[in-house]
Amino acid sequence: MAILMYHIFKGQKDILKFQVGNGEEFIETGFLKENEVEGSPSFQLREEDGGTRIIVPILESDHILGLGEKAFPVERKRTTGKMWNYDSYNYYLGYDPLYVSIPFFMKTGINETIGYFINYTGEINFDFGVTDYTNIIIDVKSENFSFYVLNGETPEVVLQKYTDLTGKPFHIPEWALEHQISKYSYYPEERVEEVVENYQKAFGPHAVGSVYLDIDYMDEYNIFTEDKNKFPGMKEMIERLHGKNVRVIPIIDPGLKADQKSEIFRKGLGSYIETSRGEIYTGDVWPGKCVFPDFFKKEGGEFWFDEMSKFLSKGYDGVWLDMNEPSVHNVESRTVEPDAVHEVNGKMVKHSEVHNAYALKEAEYTYKAMKPGKSYILSRSGFAGIQKYAAIWSGDGLSTFENMGLQIPILTSLSISGVPYVGCDLGGFSGYSSPELILRFYQMALFFPVYRNHKVKMGNDQELYVFDSYYRKRFSDLLNIRHNFVPYLYWKCVESEKFGTPVIRPLAFNFPKEDGIFTIDDEYMVGDELLLAPIVVQSQENRELYLPDGMWYDYESSDIYMGHRRIRSTGDLPLYQKKNSVIIVGQKIYYFGNVEREVYFGNKWHRFKSVNGTVEIDGKEDSEKIAINIEMKKPLLKDLIS
Repeated sequence: MAILMYHIFKGQKDILKFQVGNGEEFIETGFLKENEVEGSPSFQLREEDGGTRIIVPILESDHILGLGEKAFPVERKRTTGKMWNYDSYNYYLGYDPLYVSIPFFMKTGINETIGYFINYTGEINFDFGVTDYTNIIIDVKSENFSFYVLNGETPEVVLQKYTDLTGKPFHIPEWALEHQISKYSYYPEERVEEVVENYQKAFGPHAVGSVYLDIDYMDEYNIFTEDKNKFPGMKEMIERLHGKNVRVIPIIDPGLKADQKSEIFRKGLGSYIETSRGEIYTGDVWPGKCVFPDFFKKEGGEFWFDEMSKFLSKGYDGVWLDMNEPSVHNVESRTVEPDAVHEVNGKMVKHSEVHNAYALKEAEYTYKAMKPGKSYILSRSGFAGIQKYAAIWSGDGLSTFENMGLQIPILTSLSISGVPYVGCDLGGFSGYSSPELILRFYQMALFFPVYRNHKVKMGNDQELYVFDSYYRKRFSDLLNIRHNFVPYLYWKCVESEKFGTPVIRPLAFNFPKEDGIFTIDDEYMVGDELLLAPIVVQSQENRELYLPDGMWYDYESSDIYMGHRRIRSTGDLPLYQKKNSVIIVGQKIYYFGNVEREVYFGNKWHRFKSVNGTVEIDGKEDSEKIAINIEMKKPLLKDLIS
């Protein structure tokens, strides 16, 4: 095996860039190249079957975090994974790959954390100490790419450097953090408004923040169209829903029907993906035979921007990008043929080399078509950098307790891979969802930035108001708690936008030095402040859980626990606040211990300081008494419901 040529460049903040071959990158990064340096890297590079093998040593004491959206435990060591965006319907534990490819991981050891980012948009295979117990083996299907090594003391420091490279998250609007409702599909327009009205009657004016429209709003599933029979007054319906403080988000797929009679199709000629023979590539999706915009090509991006801009001018509040792996129905691979051709910077490139970035480029041009600072995109697929444009949900999961529990490692790992705005289909997408399962889904995802109920056509109704009085009361309480925590989540999102920090995290991300913490997949942190240990097993009413080092306030019992041990919860929504932290609940600030930090509320940053029960906000005494000392007041979950 030949050793490949490479060049090393030193960049900002202890970031090294390795250019393999010609170092080609189809996706730009924020790397600030200073100069080429000499050195012997702590890994090997070898030519392997027309591609490149990277071998990184791994110690017994090392742990692996990140790698984006994977149906694996939080600890990635002793797993194998593939980067190849795939329409992975009804996935389960160990199913691979899924919809999103983020070729970034962190190796955290006793004294430091090292991040690795392979900037290649085609297939990559990772083997974390499975084939070779002492090595990580990374097989890249190319001899020309760049990858980056990022050094830091902690996972959080490394993640901030990674988002310096790939981009900080977009500004998510606060309304997008409220409860969202969706179904495949709500129609006609009377049904959409009826569902919203039923939610608000049952649970109050804040019960729904936004409603999604699935493909049945379209005219024969053609994108950028509306069915005038089902939605004769779409603009007026949107205005009425806006009057109820509810936003409207339609689905858009990349597949455009290949129809010579279509004005949109004709307008896009010259901007579609082509075959290796120079013909327009076609594949079957919902409308039938479809073409696919080439988002890497200038004309393809401009075509999409123009059509999306016109479409959004009708009053929609965001866009739901689906089927954008891209998914194709009539081929075994379920995606565009690998030999199809894109134009990248004037060069013809095979689809297999840019496959994983297709959704990223689609999201980029969709984002550009939106109003500055007011964009909201929810995407199924993506690549490193998708956080600049879109939130991600975990696709078409099963309505089972197993799949519900799997969402915690899937989404916390995606969150610490640079994509902080994440969520899942509450209740599960396909199959029967019992009221108990839906309740546990809503509890489990209580702090996921995207909090959306979504269901397939053949699944049972899972609108929260259809259940009996016991469950309606439980759901009402949860929706109120979620609404009251939106200001806190918004602060965490603004923090993500500024620093690249994750909103939700596995415990191991915050406490990487603690023994055994990398095995915990059924709890998660929100920022540095809150720990949620939801019930993810059927027929349980309480559970055993682990509290990391420090002191923790229990919102179920008002007890204070010393951490670094296991305890049993007193109820079915175990929520804990860490000592020396502050959160926001409604219009109040809840603080525990001595705190001095920047807090974002009321649409601006404030300096909060508490010392021995005395509070200052922006250097002044808390005269309005908006701060609550939880050691004195001892609030419980029921106090967070009002």
